[in-house]
Amino acid sequence: MRQAVMYILYMIGCMFSPSILNEIGSKWILVASAICFASFPLGFFFVNSNYYYFSQMLLGFGYALYYQGNGGYMTSHSTRKTIESNVNIAWSIGCVCLIISSGIFAGVTSMAHAPAQNLNLSEISSNFSKNPDLGLENWVERRFSDLEIKLLFGVFFGASVLGIVNFLAAPGRDVTDCIQETKKKGTFFGSFKQTCTALIDRSMLELFFLFSVLGTSSSFWLSIFPTAMNFTVANFEMTYLCAIYPLGIGIGEIFMALFITQMSRRYKDFCFQPAMILGTVFSILAFIMVHVSTPYDSPHKPTREEALLFGHSYFFIFLIGVTLGIGDCCLNSCRSVICALAMPDRRAQAFSISKLYQALGSCVLFFLSPIIPLYVYTIGISVHLIIAMIFFFITARRTQNMEKKNDNNDGKVKKEEEI
Repeated sequence: MRQAVMYILYMIGCMFSPSILNEIGSKWILVASAICFASFPLGFFFVNSNYYYFSQMLLGFGYALYYQGNGGYMTSHSTRKTIESNVNIAWSIGCVCLIISSGIFAGVTSMAHAPAQNLNLSEISSNFSKNPDLGLENWVERRFSDLEIKLLFGVFFGASVLGIVNFLAAPGRDVTDCIQETKKKGTFFGSFKQTCTALIDRSMLELFFLFSVLGTSSSFWLSIFPTAMNFTVANFEMTYLCAIYPLGIGIGEIFMALFITQMSRRYKDFCFQPAMILGTVFSILAFIMVHVSTPYDSPHKPTREEALLFGHSYFFIFLIGVTLGIGDCCLNSCRSVICALAMPDRRAQAFSISKLYQALGSCVLFFLSPIIPLYVYTIGISVHLIIAMIFFFITARRTQNMEKKNDNNDGKVKKEEEI
Protein backbone atom coordinates (compact mmCIF):
# COMPACT_ATOMS: atom_id res chain seq x y z
CA MET A 1 0.00 0.00 0.00
CA ARG A 2 2.89 2.38 0.78
CA GLN A 3 4.25 1.73 -2.70
CA ALA A 4 0.88 2.55 -4.24
CA VAL A 5 0.78 5.85 -2.32
CA MET A 6 4.33 6.60 -3.49
CA TYR A 7 3.24 6.10 -7.10
CA ILE A 8 0.27 8.41 -6.59
CA LEU A 9 2.71 11.16 -5.55
CA TYR A 10 4.81 10.18 -8.56
CA MET A 11 1.80 10.74 -10.84
CA ILE A 12 1.00 14.10 -9.28
CA GLY A 13 4.63 15.14 -9.66
CA CYS A 14 4.56 14.19 -13.34
CA MET A 15 1.80 16.73 -13.95
CA PHE A 16 3.92 19.60 -12.62
CA SER A 17 7.46 18.50 -13.48
CA PRO A 18 7.45 20.05 -17.01
CA SER A 19 6.53 23.40 -15.45
CA ILE A 20 9.33 23.04 -12.90
CA LEU A 21 11.75 22.11 -15.70
CA ASN A 22 10.72 25.23 -17.59
CA GLU A 23 11.47 27.37 -14.53
CA ILE A 24 14.80 25.99 -13.28
CA GLY A 25 16.24 23.89 -16.15
CA SER A 26 17.25 20.24 -16.40
CA LYS A 27 20.44 20.43 -14.33
CA TRP A 28 18.82 21.86 -11.22
CA ILE A 29 15.77 19.66 -11.43
CA LEU A 30 18.17 16.69 -11.39
CA VAL A 31 19.86 18.08 -8.28
CA ALA A 32 16.45 18.43 -6.59
CA SER A 33 15.55 14.85 -7.51
CA ALA A 34 18.82 13.54 -6.04
CA ILE A 35 18.03 15.31 -2.76
CA CYS A 36 14.63 13.57 -2.70
CA PHE A 37 16.33 10.22 -3.35
CA ALA A 38 18.80 10.83 -0.52
CA SER A 39 15.93 11.43 1.91
CA PHE A 40 14.46 7.97 1.26
CA PRO A 41 17.21 5.64 2.65
CA LEU A 42 17.44 7.87 5.72
CA GLY A 43 13.83 6.94 6.47
CA PHE A 44 14.87 3.35 7.26
CA PHE A 45 16.81 4.64 10.24
CA PHE A 46 13.56 6.12 11.59
CA VAL A 47 11.02 3.44 10.65
CA ASN A 48 8.55 4.20 13.44
CA SER A 49 8.49 7.95 12.86
CA ASN A 50 6.49 10.24 10.59
CA TYR A 51 9.66 10.99 8.63
CA TYR A 52 9.69 7.43 7.28
CA TYR A 53 6.32 7.94 5.59
CA PHE A 54 7.24 11.45 4.48
CA SER A 55 10.39 10.08 2.80
CA GLN A 56 8.20 7.67 0.81
CA MET A 57 6.25 10.64 -0.52
CA LEU A 58 9.45 12.53 -1.34
CA LEU A 59 10.72 9.51 -3.25
CA GLY A 60 7.62 9.48 -5.46
CA PHE A 61 7.98 13.19 -6.21
CA GLY A 62 11.73 12.72 -6.74
CA TYR A 63 11.08 10.10 -9.41
CA ALA A 64 8.93 12.58 -11.33
CA LEU A 65 11.64 15.25 -11.11
CA TYR A 66 14.45 12.88 -12.07
CA TYR A 67 12.88 11.44 -15.19
CA GLN A 68 11.78 14.88 -16.35
CA GLY A 69 15.27 16.26 -15.79
CA ASN A 70 16.86 13.24 -17.44
CA GLY A 71 14.74 13.69 -20.57
CA GLY A 72 15.39 17.42 -20.67
CA TYR A 73 19.13 17.03 -20.17
CA MET A 74 19.30 14.31 -22.82
CA THR A 75 17.52 16.37 -25.50
CA SER A 76 19.58 19.49 -24.76
CA HIS A 77 22.83 17.51 -25.07
CA SER A 78 21.93 15.43 -28.15
CA THR A 79 21.33 16.04 -31.85
CA ARG A 80 18.97 13.98 -34.02
CA LYS A 81 21.93 11.86 -35.10
CA THR A 82 23.17 11.16 -31.57
CA ILE A 83 19.94 10.86 -29.56
CA GLU A 84 19.57 7.07 -29.99
CA SER A 85 23.17 6.26 -29.07
CA ASN A 86 23.24 8.81 -26.22
CA VAL A 87 20.08 7.37 -24.68
CA ASN A 88 21.60 3.90 -24.59
CA ILE A 89 25.02 5.04 -23.39
CA ALA A 90 23.33 6.83 -20.49
CA TRP A 91 21.15 3.79 -19.82
CA SER A 92 24.12 1.40 -19.76
CA ILE A 93 26.01 3.64 -17.33
CA GLY A 94 22.95 3.89 -15.11
CA CYS A 95 22.51 0.12 -15.08
CA VAL A 96 26.01 -0.36 -13.69
CA CYS A 97 24.32 0.41 -10.37
CA LEU A 98 22.54 -2.96 -10.59
CA ILE A 99 25.85 -4.79 -10.68
CA ILE A 100 27.20 -2.64 -7.85
CA SER A 101 24.05 -3.22 -5.79
CA SER A 102 24.33 -6.98 -6.28
CA GLY A 103 27.84 -6.80 -4.84
CA ILE A 104 26.55 -4.72 -1.93
CA PHE A 105 23.76 -7.23 -1.27
CA ALA A 106 26.17 -10.15 -1.38
CA GLY A 107 28.67 -8.42 0.90
CA VAL A 108 26.11 -7.34 3.48
CA THR A 109 24.42 -10.75 3.41
CA SER A 110 27.69 -12.62 3.96
CA MET A 111 28.57 -10.34 6.88
CA ALA A 112 25.24 -10.09 8.63
CA HIS A 113 22.96 -12.99 7.68
CA ALA A 114 22.69 -16.06 9.85
CA PRO A 115 20.37 -18.90 8.77
CA ALA A 116 17.38 -19.14 11.05
CA GLN A 117 17.31 -22.94 10.96
CA ASN A 118 19.73 -25.62 9.92
CA LEU A 119 17.16 -27.75 8.08
CA ASN A 120 17.32 -29.37 4.69
CA LEU A 121 14.43 -29.83 2.30
CA SER A 122 13.69 -33.42 3.34
CA GLU A 123 13.36 -32.29 6.96
CA ILE A 124 11.04 -29.48 5.86
CA SER A 125 8.72 -31.90 4.05
CA SER A 126 8.78 -34.32 6.97
CA ASN A 127 7.94 -31.60 9.50
CA PHE A 128 5.05 -30.30 7.45
CA SER A 129 3.57 -33.74 6.81
CA LYS A 130 3.52 -34.31 10.58
CA ASN A 131 2.29 -30.84 11.48
CA PRO A 132 0.70 -28.82 8.63
CA ASP A 133 0.02 -25.94 11.00
CA LEU A 134 3.70 -25.39 11.73
CA GLY A 135 4.58 -21.72 11.46
CA LEU A 136 6.09 -21.67 7.97
CA GLU A 137 7.07 -18.05 8.08
CA ASN A 138 9.30 -18.59 11.12
CA TRP A 139 12.01 -20.33 9.13
CA VAL A 140 11.20 -20.26 5.45
CA GLU A 141 10.81 -16.59 4.67
CA ARG A 142 14.06 -14.72 4.08
CA ARG A 143 14.11 -11.87 6.58
CA PHE A 144 16.63 -9.05 6.76
CA SER A 145 18.02 -8.26 10.20
CA ASP A 146 18.15 -4.72 11.57
CA LEU A 147 21.90 -4.71 10.99
CA GLU A 148 21.47 -5.68 7.33
CA ILE A 149 18.85 -2.99 6.80
CA LYS A 150 21.00 -0.27 8.34
CA LEU A 151 24.09 -1.36 6.39
CA LEU A 152 22.21 -1.52 3.08
CA PHE A 153 20.45 1.79 3.37
CA GLY A 154 23.51 3.48 4.80
CA VAL A 155 25.37 2.55 1.61
CA PHE A 156 22.41 3.68 -0.52
CA PHE A 157 22.37 7.03 1.27
CA GLY A 158 26.05 7.48 0.49
CA ALA A 159 25.39 6.70 -3.18
CA SER A 160 22.59 9.29 -3.21
CA VAL A 161 24.93 11.94 -1.84
CA LEU A 162 27.39 11.11 -4.63
CA GLY A 163 24.52 11.57 -7.08
CA ILE A 164 23.91 15.08 -5.77
CA VAL A 165 27.58 15.94 -6.23
CA ASN A 166 27.58 14.43 -9.73
CA PHE A 167 24.60 16.50 -10.88
CA LEU A 168 26.09 19.67 -9.41
CA ALA A 169 29.27 19.05 -11.42
CA ALA A 170 27.45 18.23 -14.69
CA PRO A 171 27.91 20.77 -17.53
CA GLY A 172 24.90 22.99 -18.10
CA ARG A 173 25.60 24.40 -21.57
CA ASP A 174 23.61 22.94 -24.48
CA VAL A 175 25.39 21.29 -27.41
CA THR A 176 25.27 22.80 -30.90
CA ASP A 177 22.16 21.83 -32.93
CA CYS A 178 20.62 20.13 -29.92
CA ILE A 179 17.11 18.72 -30.18
CA GLN A 180 15.71 20.97 -27.44
CA GLU A 181 17.32 24.17 -26.12
CA THR A 182 17.34 24.89 -22.40
CA LYS A 183 15.49 28.16 -22.13
CA LYS A 184 12.33 29.32 -20.44
CA LYS A 185 9.24 29.34 -22.63
CA GLY A 186 6.04 30.82 -21.27
CA THR A 187 4.83 30.70 -17.68
CA PHE A 188 4.54 27.99 -15.04
CA PHE A 189 0.79 27.59 -15.52
CA GLY A 190 1.12 27.87 -19.29
CA SER A 191 3.41 24.85 -19.25
CA PHE A 192 0.98 23.03 -16.95
CA LYS A 193 -1.83 23.71 -19.43
CA GLN A 194 0.31 22.21 -22.21
CA THR A 195 0.80 19.09 -20.08
CA CYS A 196 -2.94 18.72 -19.58
CA THR A 197 -3.70 19.04 -23.30
CA ALA A 198 -0.88 16.65 -24.21
CA LEU A 199 -2.50 13.96 -22.05
CA ILE A 200 -5.11 13.40 -24.75
CA ASP A 201 -2.83 13.92 -27.75
CA ARG A 202 -3.17 11.15 -30.33
CA SER A 203 0.44 10.02 -30.03
CA MET A 204 0.31 9.89 -26.24
CA LEU A 205 -2.92 7.88 -26.26
CA GLU A 206 -1.42 5.39 -28.70
CA LEU A 207 1.72 5.14 -26.59
CA PHE A 208 -0.34 4.70 -23.40
CA PHE A 209 -0.03 0.92 -23.78
CA LEU A 210 3.76 1.08 -23.94
CA PHE A 211 4.05 3.48 -21.02
CA SER A 212 1.62 1.55 -18.82
CA VAL A 213 3.18 -1.85 -19.57
CA LEU A 214 6.54 -0.42 -18.50
CA GLY A 215 4.88 0.37 -15.18
CA THR A 216 3.23 -3.01 -14.66
CA SER A 217 6.25 -5.01 -15.81
CA SER A 218 8.81 -3.01 -13.81
CA SER A 219 6.68 -3.33 -10.66
CA PHE A 220 6.39 -7.06 -11.24
CA TRP A 221 10.13 -7.54 -11.72
CA LEU A 222 11.21 -5.24 -8.89
CA SER A 223 8.62 -6.20 -6.28
CA ILE A 224 6.26 -9.08 -7.09
CA PHE A 225 8.80 -11.57 -8.44
CA PRO A 226 11.42 -10.98 -5.70
CA THR A 227 8.64 -11.55 -3.15
CA ALA A 228 7.67 -14.76 -4.95
CA MET A 229 11.27 -16.00 -4.83
CA ASN A 230 11.44 -15.14 -1.15
CA PHE A 231 8.18 -16.96 -0.31
CA THR A 232 9.09 -20.18 -2.15
CA VAL A 233 10.06 -22.89 0.39
CA ALA A 234 12.49 -24.56 -1.99
CA ASN A 235 14.56 -21.36 -2.10
CA PHE A 236 15.12 -20.99 1.63
CA GLU A 237 18.75 -22.12 1.45
CA MET A 238 19.58 -19.83 -1.51
CA THR A 239 20.69 -16.86 0.57
CA TYR A 240 22.23 -14.93 -2.33
CA LEU A 241 19.21 -14.81 -4.65
CA CYS A 242 18.82 -11.09 -3.90
CA ALA A 243 22.36 -10.56 -5.24
CA ILE A 244 22.26 -12.92 -8.25
CA TYR A 245 19.00 -11.51 -9.60
CA PRO A 246 20.08 -7.83 -10.00
CA LEU A 247 23.47 -8.99 -11.28
CA GLY A 248 21.74 -10.77 -14.16
CA ILE A 249 19.50 -7.79 -14.88
CA GLY A 250 22.45 -5.40 -14.88
CA ILE A 251 24.48 -7.52 -17.28
CA GLY A 252 21.51 -7.88 -19.64
CA GLU A 253 20.75 -4.15 -19.55
CA ILE A 254 24.34 -3.07 -20.16
CA PHE A 255 24.95 -5.62 -22.93
CA MET A 256 21.80 -4.60 -24.80
CA ALA A 257 22.40 -0.87 -24.31
CA LEU A 258 25.86 -1.16 -25.85
CA PHE A 259 24.47 -3.32 -28.66
CA ILE A 260 21.71 -0.81 -29.47
CA THR A 261 24.27 2.02 -29.35
CA GLN A 262 26.34 0.36 -32.06
CA MET A 263 23.32 -0.59 -34.17
CA SER A 264 21.87 2.93 -33.93
CA ARG A 265 25.08 4.36 -35.36
CA ARG A 266 24.81 2.02 -38.35
CA TYR A 267 21.06 1.98 -38.92
CA LYS A 268 18.81 4.98 -38.48
CA ASP A 269 15.69 4.43 -36.35
CA PHE A 270 16.95 1.16 -34.88
CA CYS A 271 15.28 2.27 -31.63
CA PHE A 272 11.90 2.18 -33.34
CA GLN A 273 10.56 -1.08 -34.80
CA PRO A 274 13.66 -3.34 -34.44
CA ALA A 275 14.27 -2.54 -30.77
CA MET A 276 10.56 -2.81 -29.97
CA ILE A 277 10.36 -6.30 -31.47
CA LEU A 278 13.44 -7.41 -29.52
CA GLY A 279 12.09 -5.90 -26.30
CA THR A 280 8.72 -7.61 -26.65
CA VAL A 281 10.20 -11.02 -27.50
CA PHE A 282 12.76 -11.06 -24.68
CA SER A 283 10.31 -9.69 -22.11
CA ILE A 284 7.71 -12.35 -22.95
CA LEU A 285 10.44 -15.00 -22.83
CA ALA A 286 11.34 -13.85 -19.30
CA PHE A 287 7.68 -14.11 -18.24
CA ILE A 288 7.50 -17.65 -19.67
CA MET A 289 10.58 -18.62 -17.64
CA VAL A 290 8.94 -17.28 -14.48
CA HIS A 291 5.63 -18.96 -15.34
CA VAL A 292 7.10 -22.47 -15.53
CA SER A 293 9.48 -22.18 -12.55
CA THR A 294 7.55 -20.30 -9.84
CA PRO A 295 4.59 -21.50 -7.68
CA TYR A 296 1.33 -19.73 -8.54
CA ASP A 297 0.61 -18.52 -4.98
CA SER A 298 4.15 -17.43 -4.09
CA PRO A 299 3.52 -13.66 -4.46
CA HIS A 300 1.05 -13.77 -1.53
CA LYS A 301 2.37 -16.14 1.12
CA PRO A 302 5.14 -18.61 1.96
CA THR A 303 4.33 -21.70 -0.11
CA ARG A 304 5.31 -25.34 -0.56
CA GLU A 305 3.53 -25.66 -3.92
CA GLU A 306 5.45 -27.12 -6.84
CA ALA A 307 6.27 -25.13 -9.98
CA LEU A 308 4.84 -26.22 -13.34
CA LEU A 309 8.09 -27.71 -14.67
CA PHE A 310 11.06 -27.08 -12.36
CA GLY A 311 12.15 -24.86 -9.51
CA HIS A 312 14.65 -22.05 -9.12
CA SER A 313 18.42 -22.28 -9.06
CA TYR A 314 21.11 -19.61 -8.94
CA PHE A 315 21.86 -20.11 -12.63
CA PHE A 316 18.23 -20.02 -13.72
CA ILE A 317 17.50 -16.85 -11.72
CA PHE A 318 20.59 -15.28 -13.28
CA LEU A 319 19.31 -16.31 -16.73
CA ILE A 320 15.90 -14.77 -16.01
CA GLY A 321 17.66 -11.56 -14.96
CA VAL A 322 19.75 -11.38 -18.15
CA THR A 323 16.71 -12.04 -20.37
CA LEU A 324 14.68 -9.45 -18.49
CA GLY A 325 17.51 -6.90 -18.71
CA ILE A 326 17.75 -7.28 -22.49
CA GLY A 327 14.00 -6.82 -22.95
CA ASP A 328 13.70 -3.95 -20.49
CA CYS A 329 16.58 -2.03 -22.09
CA CYS A 330 14.95 -2.27 -25.53
CA LEU A 331 11.56 -1.09 -24.28
CA ASN A 332 13.00 1.85 -22.35
CA SER A 333 15.14 2.87 -25.32
CA CYS A 334 12.04 2.90 -27.51
CA ARG A 335 10.18 5.00 -24.96
CA SER A 336 12.97 7.57 -24.58
CA VAL A 337 13.51 8.02 -28.33
CA ILE A 338 9.83 8.21 -29.27
CA CYS A 339 9.21 10.79 -26.52
CA ALA A 340 12.04 12.92 -27.90
CA LEU A 341 10.73 12.82 -31.48
CA ALA A 342 6.96 12.22 -31.58
CA MET A 343 5.96 15.64 -30.19
CA PRO A 344 8.67 18.15 -31.24
CA ASP A 345 6.82 21.14 -29.76
CA ARG A 346 6.06 19.45 -26.41
CA ARG A 347 8.98 17.16 -25.62
CA ALA A 348 9.03 17.91 -21.89
CA GLN A 349 5.34 17.08 -21.70
CA ALA A 350 5.89 13.82 -23.61
CA PHE A 351 8.55 12.65 -21.15
CA SER A 352 6.34 13.62 -18.23
CA ILE A 353 3.24 11.88 -19.57
CA SER A 354 5.22 8.73 -20.31
CA LYS A 355 6.16 8.51 -16.65
CA LEU A 356 2.67 9.47 -15.48
CA TYR A 357 1.14 6.57 -17.41
CA GLN A 358 3.93 4.29 -16.23
CA ALA A 359 3.23 5.27 -12.62
CA LEU A 360 -0.48 4.67 -13.23
CA GLY A 361 0.27 1.12 -14.38
CA SER A 362 2.42 0.50 -11.30
CA CYS A 363 -0.19 2.00 -8.99
CA VAL A 364 -2.99 -0.20 -10.35
CA LEU A 365 -0.81 -3.30 -10.10
CA PHE A 366 0.15 -2.63 -6.48
CA PHE A 367 -3.46 -2.00 -5.44
CA LEU A 368 -4.54 -5.30 -7.05
CA SER A 369 -1.48 -7.34 -6.03
CA PRO A 370 -3.08 -8.88 -2.88
CA ILE A 371 -5.61 -10.77 -5.03
CA ILE A 372 -3.71 -11.52 -8.27
CA PRO A 373 -2.02 -14.95 -8.61
CA LEU A 374 1.30 -15.25 -10.40
CA TYR A 375 -0.06 -16.66 -13.65
CA VAL A 376 -2.34 -13.66 -14.17
CA TYR A 377 0.77 -11.45 -14.10
CA THR A 378 2.79 -13.56 -16.51
CA ILE A 379 0.00 -14.05 -19.07
CA GLY A 380 -1.67 -10.65 -18.68
CA ILE A 381 1.49 -8.55 -18.99
CA SER A 382 2.65 -10.62 -21.98
CA VAL A 383 -0.61 -9.84 -23.81
CA HIS A 384 -0.21 -6.20 -22.76
CA LEU A 385 3.25 -6.16 -24.35
CA ILE A 386 1.92 -7.38 -27.69
CA ILE A 387 -0.78 -4.69 -27.71
CA ALA A 388 1.83 -2.06 -26.81
CA MET A 389 4.04 -3.17 -29.71
CA ILE A 390 1.20 -2.82 -32.23
CA PHE A 391 0.29 0.71 -31.17
CA PHE A 392 3.97 1.70 -30.93
CA PHE A 393 4.45 0.71 -34.57
CA ILE A 394 1.60 3.04 -35.57
CA THR A 395 3.12 6.02 -33.75
CA ALA A 396 6.66 5.22 -34.91
CA ARG A 397 5.60 5.06 -38.56
CA ARG A 398 3.78 8.39 -38.31
CA THR A 399 6.80 9.98 -36.62
CA GLN A 400 9.12 8.70 -39.36
CA ASN A 401 6.82 10.09 -42.05
CA MET A 402 6.69 13.43 -40.24
CA GLU A 403 10.49 13.60 -40.10
CA LYS A 404 10.78 12.78 -43.82
CA LYS A 405 8.30 15.52 -44.64
CA ASN A 406 10.19 18.04 -42.50
CA ASP A 407 13.51 17.03 -44.09
CA ASN A 408 12.05 17.51 -47.58
CA ASN A 409 10.71 20.94 -46.65
CA ASP A 410 14.08 21.96 -45.19
CA GLY A 411 15.77 20.78 -48.38
CA LYS A 412 13.44 22.89 -50.53
CA VAL A 413 14.07 25.97 -48.39
CA LYS A 414 17.84 25.55 -48.72
CA LYS A 415 17.59 25.20 -52.51
CA GLU A 416 15.47 28.35 -52.72
CA GLU A 417 17.99 30.25 -50.59
CA GLU A 418 20.84 29.08 -52.83
CA ILE A 419 18.97 30.26 -55.93
